[in-house]
Amino acid sequence: MAYTHATEYGTIALHLQPTDCTGMTQTALKKKRSYGPDVLLIRLEGRSLVEKTYRNKGLPVRVMGTLLVSWEAFIYSRLMGICGIPVVTSRPDKYTLVTSYMGGENLRSTTRRPGVTYFEKLSSIIEQMHQRGVVHLDLRNRRNYGIDTSGLPYLVDFATCAYVPWPGRLRDILATIDWMGFLKIKERLNPEEITNEERRRLAKGRTMSNLWLPGRATKPIRDMITYLKKSFLGSA
Repeated sequence: MAYTHATEYGTIALHLQPTDCTGMTQTALKKKRSYGPDVLLIRLEGRSLVEKTYRNKGLPVRVMGTLLVSWEAFIYSRLMGICGIPVVTSRPDKYTLVTSYMGGENLRSTTRRPGVTYFEKLSSIIEQMHQRGVVHLDLRNRRNYGIDTSGLPYLVDFATCAYVPWPGRLRDILATIDWMGFLKIKERLNPEEITNEERRRLAKGRTMSNLWLPGRATKPIRDMITYLKKSFLGSA
């Protein structure tokens, strides 16, 4: 993939310390964890990029990080051209992914209340994503939704997405998981805008969820995953 000179210059700068590149700043966008990537906002000469990297992690995490970064880069390549999806600018090394910075805040930290237009445009982004065969699978997490400085939506964090390029039952089922996450976020942040049809879908989704895997049944699994992470990868 070809990159512009400006993007390449930004990529080279990412390998330098702030003292080596006048005017470059680095800000952590995510709390550091021993088993997760370091996510940094890089600002240089008026440009902003996001670097997600596992290069400074322990060996087991670096190995897993290599796979996750490669997969996420592939997913971004499938979503290229969709407004509201970050653009990959470079892969400085096999542990690292650099994308455009979308600005604004995520829906967990923002004090702004998304309105009708926000959710309409967000719905369009999700529809286009599904048409490309990509299912996010983590749209219940408000941190994966962004609202930029103009109040427009975007999505981030595609490392654990599914890719089902062929239309069919499987993709429809997985897409339903995304839509349920979307509706839960909308219901939480702007319940007045939930339509009767959306309320019906939410009720149906909750019923199916209770019949399939009750929360109390999955809690031991979640606890075990947390225990294994702390035991083998270090505490959070």
